[in-house]
Amino acid sequence: MMPTLRHLNGLGLRALTNGALRRLASTVIVLSVAACAPTSEMLYQTDWRHGLNSDLSVQANPGDLSIVPDRGSIKEYALKAKIRRSDDFSQVANGTPRAEVVFPSSVRFAQGETYGIRWSTMLPLGTQFDNKQFVIVTQIHQSTRYGSPPLALSIQGTQYGIALRGGEQHDKASATQWICCADADVGRWVEWELRYRPDERGERSITDLYRDGKLVFRATGARNAYPGDQKAYLKLGLYKPDWLRKPTETSDMSMLYGPVTVTKQ
Repeated sequence: MMPTLRHLNGLGLRALTNGALRRLASTVIVLSVAACAPTSEMLYQTDWRHGLNSDLSVQANPGDLSIVPDRGSIKEYALKAKIRRSDDFSQVANGTPRAEVVFPSSVRFAQGETYGIRWSTMLPLGTQFDNKQFVIVTQIHQSTRYGSPPLALSIQGTQYGIALRGGEQHDKASATQWICCADADVGRWVEWELRYRPDERGERSITDLYRDGKLVFRATGARNAYPGDQKAYLKLGLYKPDWLRKPTETSDMSMLYGPVTVTKQ
């Protein structure tokens, strides 16, 4: 229990001046507010130092997801995702080019709840950019239907792109934005943070994306969940759905992922 002024007077502190009492009362109020401040619940955390956790699901060809040392960085270890257009993806989910990890059941996004996701990415030196096709590098995927995910962060050309979908129209984005410039991020770590509250109607939705601490995307009132979906999930890695059937400018792609934390606020 926080002390009150009456308690303090009872301890023989009657000599305090009125000004001192007011300052002390302010301190008590501040401490009381801090004690009642909401805390975040940690849903998942990994820094990859113990390899690919057994609770992660893999959607990739053998060897396309690996843990590599990150020499010269405080991150120490990273998840490396790589795909090659010439490879056979017939045994991978949906038979499409991808190398992704799916986070476990502890990481599910229920509508009306607010979540925080922190992760980092690095494009390796020598990365080639494809102006003709996008590649998804991070996504929140729906659990209730097929089609485009409610949230996707992608790269096309030298720009990042973010797209939201929700409600009944999975084929039409509710909000999109290009984010410059992916080519400036080659060879360096980029720190991402997403504040996300899914809402199929968009009335209470939150989608705030930060890049290196700077807000680069905010969608207010945008639908970012599909009807009835209470178990959307997180995927990290590369997904290039049109690679085998449409013109492209690249034959391979890779990306590094640093530590990941997911919290419920």
